[in-house]
Amino acid sequence: MTRFARGVAVGVALTLSLAGCAADAEPPRATPTVSASAEPVADSLAVVGDSMTLAATACGTPGACVEASWAVGTDPSVGSIADRMAALSGSRPAVEAIAKLGARVSWARSAVDALAADPPDVVLVLLGANDACAPSTAEMTSAEDFAADYTQVLAGIRSAAPDARIVAFSVPDLLRLWELGRADPEIVRMWDESPGCRSLLASADSDAAADVDRRASVEALVAEYDLAIEAACAAAEGCTSDGGAVHDIRFEPEDISALDHFHASRAGQATLAAGAWTIVEAALSD
Repeated sequence: MTRFARGVAVGVALTLSLAGCAADAEPPRATPTVSASAEPVADSLAVVGDSMTLAATACGTPGACVEASWAVGTDPSVGSIADRMAALSGSRPAVEAIAKLGARVSWARSAVDALAADPPDVVLVLLGANDACAPSTAEMTSAEDFAADYTQVLAGIRSAAPDARIVAFSVPDLLRLWELGRADPEIVRMWDESPGCRSLLASADSDAAADVDRRASVEALVAEYDLAIEAACAAAEGCTSDGGAVHDIRFEPEDISALDHFHASRAGQATLAAGAWTIVEAALSD
């Protein structure tokens, strides 16, 4: 059962009845089998996120590929959180994705108000990558602003969905993405020609001290973001933090899109779903 997936960045609502991806195909992955449980673990699931949640490039073309989303997707090779919830009870939750390509945490402060129209039972939050992946290090969101914005996001979710269980995920390891591509001249050339994430990907093959220090500053800032996420979640009623679990996921080359060598492929979406599920399952059992 589907409500809708709200993809603000592409200017239209993205429903989850989209056709399956044909490009960039990967071998099917095992997904949980449906149990005989009589009660659904939750009737509804919402996720607040960015291009990762919209599965940007996962269909092998630019833009969103929501059916491959780690959180709410329907592609069986991904084994999304929604599909895993269905496997526990035999009843798939209604889903809603409040997500935007390039979203920063500040964007979500007001976007989560939309949850009040039909409050979900569970809300997943995966934000922060775009706050560090900026056109320059000067344009990265400061740790202080990030903490304040994230606290407001959780407060907004709690106000809009008073009874929801919230799961707050850490920021994926951005430096790992750089490590996977930095030695490939073609990938470096692609990154050099792109305006995206210059704070991390500029001069990707350079070992000059200034470039090494710049990347280290991005890594350190993400670590501060993760501490802020954990602290904000600890202070919010009904919130479960992943304790850095998503950040600790070690993506491999097959997990990264062949289109831009930065976003997750469908295999990467599946890797994220599997890593996130342990935390969601624990939150559901509370």
